[in-house]
Amino acid sequence: MKENLIKRIYPIVGMRCAACAANVEKAVGKIDGVRDCSVLLSENSLHVQYDSGIVDGKQLQKAVRAIGFDLIIGDEDAERLQQKEDIEKAELKTMKRDTVLSWVATVLMMSLMFADFGNSLLKMWLMMLIALPVYSYFGRSYHINAVKQIRHGIMSMDTLVSLSTSISFFYSFIMLLLLTFSAETVYHGTHLYFDASAMIITFVLTGKLMEKRATYSTGSAIRQLVGLMPKEAVVRRDGRDETVPIGSIRINEFVCIRPGERIPVDGVVISGQSSVDESMINGEPLPVDKEPGHFLYTGTINGRGSMIMRAEGVGAQTVLGRIIQAVRDAQSSKAPIQRLADKIAFVFVPVVITISILTYLFWLIFGGYGSNSIALLCAISVMVIACPCALGLATPTALVVSIGKAAQNHVLIKNAVSLELLSNVDTVLLDKTGTLTEGKPVVNSVEWTVEESLVKRYELLLYAAELANTHPLAVSICNYLDFKDAELPNLKDYNNVPGSGVEFVYEGHSYRIGSERFVSEKKGVWEKSISATSALVYFSEDDTLLARYEIADKLQPQSREAVEELKKHGLSVIMATGDRIESAEEIAAELGITEYRARMLPDEKAELVKELKKQGRTVLMVGDGVNDSAALSLADVSVAMAKGSDIAVETAMITLVKHDLRLLPGVFRLSRQTRKIIKENLFWALIYNLLAIPIAAGVLFPSFGLLLDPAISGAAMAFSSISVVSNSLRLKRFKF
Repeated sequence: MKENLIKRIYPIVGMRCAACAANVEKAVGKIDGVRDCSVLLSENSLHVQYDSGIVDGKQLQKAVRAIGFDLIIGDEDAERLQQKEDIEKAELKTMKRDTVLSWVATVLMMSLMFADFGNSLLKMWLMMLIALPVYSYFGRSYHINAVKQIRHGIMSMDTLVSLSTSISFFYSFIMLLLLTFSAETVYHGTHLYFDASAMIITFVLTGKLMEKRATYSTGSAIRQLVGLMPKEAVVRRDGRDETVPIGSIRINEFVCIRPGERIPVDGVVISGQSSVDESMINGEPLPVDKEPGHFLYTGTINGRGSMIMRAEGVGAQTVLGRIIQAVRDAQSSKAPIQRLADKIAFVFVPVVITISILTYLFWLIFGGYGSNSIALLCAISVMVIACPCALGLATPTALVVSIGKAAQNHVLIKNAVSLELLSNVDTVLLDKTGTLTEGKPVVNSVEWTVEESLVKRYELLLYAAELANTHPLAVSICNYLDFKDAELPNLKDYNNVPGSGVEFVYEGHSYRIGSERFVSEKKGVWEKSISATSALVYFSEDDTLLARYEIADKLQPQSREAVEELKKHGLSVIMATGDRIESAEEIAAELGITEYRARMLPDEKAELVKELKKQGRTVLMVGDGVNDSAALSLADVSVAMAKGSDIAVETAMITLVKHDLRLLPGVFRLSRQTRKIIKENLFWALIYNLLAIPIAAGVLFPSFGLLLDPAISGAAMAFSSISVVSNSLRLKRFKF
């Protein structure tokens, strides 16, 4: 039976650490029909692919709720995000209240500790009464989640917090009862830990509140993109204008666009004229004039005119929707180093609990006088100070900020692996047309070898053939000939030969259009001189040359600057083009490129990539995503220049949405900075746990008499997570 695979992104509520994320992945991954799933902790979202014939959103939600979290399963992407936003705002409000009240109780308890009470038992009971609401109410979510997770055989940070505070509180409560009602003096001098249970929860709440605010900032880029999508639009139905939610608009419906509004859907102008700001799509600051027949993009801003458009793409099917999806997919992907961190995080909590038990037994046996108090203090401190959060946030927070920053600057990075590989690249292979040049060639001159009376007939054949060809040179010829309203001939055996041209048959004759060596074995005799940088397109009939088109494509003004910047980064730059040697030589000299290859077919470019990789080089290829698809697929990192609505070029790992090669050096710098931040985060997360856990276990006590109070351990744990997120947020200041 055929699978009905669909991909969805569902917001998750209630996750606190990497172990939480790993547990959600495990719970969802076990459901029959789920083919792939990934949890992004920094964005609190589940990226899942499943067979809709076997499983649905409600079953996923049930599995997630069973382990103490919640999954939002609204119909539309925007609806789910809005629900998540509303829940998180309410959650944040509750966290603020709980944190403030918890601090009030903790400060009151600390004041009580240093107060001079005649009756120490009364003082202890008062401390218990103050600690009780902090433990049971303000820490309730940790206890509830811990119980749910233990039922399913899983553990997380909730387990550590709940276990450590429960041991502290109930041990102290039992000791207090014995001190109050027992005549035995053996219990006198026993240390109680009501203050520790309250302070652990207070510090953890404070840390999580600060972390939530910080991680919310990491997702600002994707929220800005989603915010560009209007929520409502005016649709003309049965002669009346109705304001409806975007999700209810159907393909081919007529949508009214008023002055100053954002375009709500992708589609074609039917009537009216205006100018539209498309800078969010193409990065160009000047408005684009629109009239009937022109295309409009979701999220772009209409000028002063009014228009009616026909909807051709709604929501996720729009260019903006595909950009958002591409960014989300990239942010949810995992770098190789993150997979190792995830494995560590998954076993982290059980290992920490084991260390805590061993610590307790060690000090109970070898601790001497007061060994039980020392053993309990150290065991609790170990559970509290261990931090799986820092380890789980180290890589994803940096990647989310980095990929979001790139998207804001018109660069789409498809996955985390490409961002990591970029920092290893040493060779950049550049295609010429559409990469170094503007990609908008124009016909400079035409020379025919036939009588003038026959030219019109052959031009119609040429136009009909090139109309089906998407190559920039073919487009320029069609624009030059402009036979839009003419009746075109019916061509047979049409064949597009990548890198060479097209061939077809008409009325028993064979025709070819393309390079000179492709169209004819004969050499033509041409009168006009041509520029060395011009491209030449030949037209032949039965191996007889008919015409030569000289087509010029201006170099991008930014190309030379981009090449110089790439060289400054220590990169070797090579130009590969299908153009003539003379053209390649002149352009290479103008750009300062010393190594270049000319007259290259697509398969020869692919062979060049293989040859460079055999030499031990790490190759980045920049091409148009169509003719260079073979070379792009073989390169270690592939970059494509987007064309119009073709934003997420399938063959490329990275897409430059704005036609500006200067973005490429910025991407290299961003990659290196991201890698540096990730290394710093992982180093801190690992070193913190490697040093903090032994210190909490009392390793310094025999030599220096140093034991960590559980409250201090809670503060250290909170600080470790905040420091990792704050370090990742430095990438928001990165400038292309």
